Amino acid sequence: MATLDSSSHSWLTRSALFSGKLIVIAGAVVALVLLLARLYLIVLPSVVALLLATLLYPPVRWLSARKVPRALATLLAVLVLLLVAAAVFLLLVPRIVQEVSAAGSNMQAGLEGAIGWLTQELPVSREQLDGLLQEGLAFLKSNAGRITSGVLAGANFAVQAMAGGLLTLTLLFFFVKDAEQLGGWVLARVSPSRRETVRAVGLRAWRTLSGYLRGVVIIAMVDAVGIGVGLAIIGVPLVLPLAALTFMGGFFPIVGATVAGFIAVLVALITSGPLDALLALGIVLGVQQLESNVLEPVVMGRAVPLHPVVILLSITAGGVLFGVAGAFLSVPVAAVLSAVGNELRLRNEARVIDQPSRVSPP
Repeated sequence: MATLDSSSHSWLTRSALFSGKLIVIAGAVVALVLLLARLYLIVLPSVVALLLATLLYPPVRWLSARKVPRALATLLAVLVLLLVAAAVFLLLVPRIVQEVSAAGSNMQAGLEGAIGWLTQELPVSREQLDGLLQEGLAFLKSNAGRITSGVLAGANFAVQAMAGGLLTLTLLFFFVKDAEQLGGWVLARVSPSRRETVRAVGLRAWRTLSGYLRGVVIIAMVDAVGIGVGLAIIGVPLVLPLAALTFMGGFFPIVGATVAGFIAVLVALITSGPLDALLALGIVLGVQQLESNVLEPVVMGRAVPLHPVVILLSITAGGVLFGVAGAFLSVPVAAVLSAVGNELRLRNEARVIDQPSRVSPP
């Protein structure tokens, strides 16, 4: 009986110590998340600048190897990035606005046709659908004050976005220009016994970010071109806006592709009828299957070794804490954390395996 009481007491002691450690770790994680949420105007530009730095670092290193001053090479790379972004914006936005305006006159007729089809195929009457539409309009009118305040909040957000953009460009310039110096500065403040581990972890994180950005851009481009060409062949209007939406949705894994595909099918249903909507659905599903089964394993490789559940939870948490920008950045951050954890685990396992060989024989 004494032995039983002793073992029970020992089990309770170990459980209490383990629970206490979990509480401390959870409290530290919550405090860190709250701090990052408060400092989002610093955190988000820093993460975006790191992502873009992985894109600009190779050409800057190539120019530096050909005797171009590092500062000049970095400035040229940043200017080229800005020019490409401005060119894409100026070429696409007017076309998108023009297509939306041109399709506006046909949207009402298409909506009427879709409503007529729904009343014929589903057990719902025209009066019920009209009632739902009226309820939606009444909801918008009753929340006009909130919408107005949201517009005013949007003006404040625009100012914050401009400040964040300037900070992002500044950080991007220094991250690319002084990458080696920044890495050396960090390593100099680490004990010599841990420098190799910190260097390996940093390289693993950098390669993960680089692989993620390269892979997501390629996959998003293929999705946009594939779905855009398919919708154009069917004859669905608003092809360019839908292709642009598909490309942007590619930066939100799983969620973005699903939402963009749903919108494309909905537009096909309203503007072209049920048959074209089914064809559009087939095209969207076919392109997404090509992406998930062929492109993603080849292009992404091991850059984002995350389960879909982890991706969904990361996007949700990032969206709750930081909005759209947080949802966009949550997956690469989660991928980096996963890669860093794997690197530390592998190095620890290698050290444990190597320890017995270092012990001198008796």
